[in-house]
Amino acid sequence: MKYLPTIDLWNPGMTEALYSGALKLQRGQWVRCGQAKPSRFVRANRNHIWAVHPRPDQAQQFARVCQALSR
Repeated sequence: MKYLPTIDLWNPGMTEALYSGALKLQRGQWVRCGQAKPSRFVRANRNHIWAVHPRPDQAQQFARVCQALSR
């Protein structure tokens, strides 16, 4: 599966599409929350979207979150 261009999760209908399964994202997909810098998508369920937001150690934090969720 290919990564998509950066997706703005705040665009109308995006979160509903993600929650319903109409939009499927891979872990690591770049997403945007409004005008902020891109975040890394981790996972989503019916009520939450997990993403690692920009920070100096974003790559390391993303790896830690993915490792913790795979346990």
